[in-house]
Amino acid sequence: MKAKLTAALTVAAAVAFLCSCEANDSSTYSTSESKAPVRSEETKENPVIESSVTEKIYKESTVSKPTTSDATTRTESKPAPIQTETTVATTLPSTTKAHAPEWTESKLSATMYVNTAGIYSRSKALLGAPVIRQYSLNDKVSVTAVTNTDYYKLADGSFIHTDYLSTEKTVIKTTAPPKTSAPAPVSVKPQASASSSKYISSGYSQLDELMTPILDDLISDKMSDTEKLRAIYDYLTNFSYFERTLLIPQSQKNYTEQLYAKWLLENKYGVCYDFSAAFKYMTRAIGFDTQMIYGWHTNSGGGAGEHSWCELIINGTTYIFDPAIELVMKSEGYLNTTRFMQTYSQIGHFYIK
Repeated sequence: MKAKLTAALTVAAAVAFLCSCEANDSSTYSTSESKAPVRSEETKENPVIESSVTEKIYKESTVSKPTTSDATTRTESKPAPIQTETTVATTLPSTTKAHAPEWTESKLSATMYVNTAGIYSRSKALLGAPVIRQYSLNDKVSVTAVTNTDYYKLADGSFIHTDYLSTEKTVIKTTAPPKTSAPAPVSVKPQASASSSKYISSGYSQLDELMTPILDDLISDKMSDTEKLRAIYDYLTNFSYFERTLLIPQSQKNYTEQLYAKWLLENKYGVCYDFSAAFKYMTRAIGFDTQMIYGWHTNSGGGAGEHSWCELIINGTTYIFDPAIELVMKSEGYLNTTRFMQTYSQIGHFYIK
């Protein structure tokens, strides 16, 4: 009986325990259900807030991205001007080290005419520059500039000294030939000099009159042949080498070389033709068979220019006498050289016949 009572109590206790557990589960479930609607209502009441916050965050994120991109772009674009400045800086020294020009030019537009027959244009506006082309009297040229070295620049880029161009054509007056069936022959007879018994005439009296007093001062009977040649040579090298304009009338064409020499003795300056002609006739006047040579002389910068010098054969050897080139060389600082009485084996490589 006691055992049955114990079993019944045990069952009752178990039932009570189970009921208590169900009550607790029901309370928990009820609480869970009551809280769930509250959370649901909060979610329904604040959807805009959450959306606006999310949108704000998204916008801030969106705005910050281009800002970062712009910053990157600016950072990348900055090196460009730095590189440009570096390039400019490196080019400046080359500009400052540039050599001064050999001449300067001023614009000029004009049509001009060659006033001296046989002159040449040159590749540079400098005395002694390589020649380009030979011109005849009254050739028409187009001038585009004038230089500070007294040269006109032509349309083809070459240069002619200002002495050789004029704004008008040169008028040459000639004597009409006699009206005969055949032209009268031209005969050139040597003209008597002022002291024909003492010096050999050049064939042109005006030149003879100029040379006579000069030779009287330079030459004496006691001098050797070499001393006489040296005296005349040194006299001429005291003059100046400079471009000039010499208009030779048609009626005086047969006395061209005499007029060259006359120009030099009267004006104390001239070009190679004048120096060679003067040396020729002054040495011939005292008995030397001096020849005037026309050819070319090589230039230090390359090429060759038209030139004239003298030759004299002494004891079977041909010697060069070139006072004009000696003047040019001295002006360029070559003081220990000479063109007096030099053979072609010594300096012939400078001359082209």
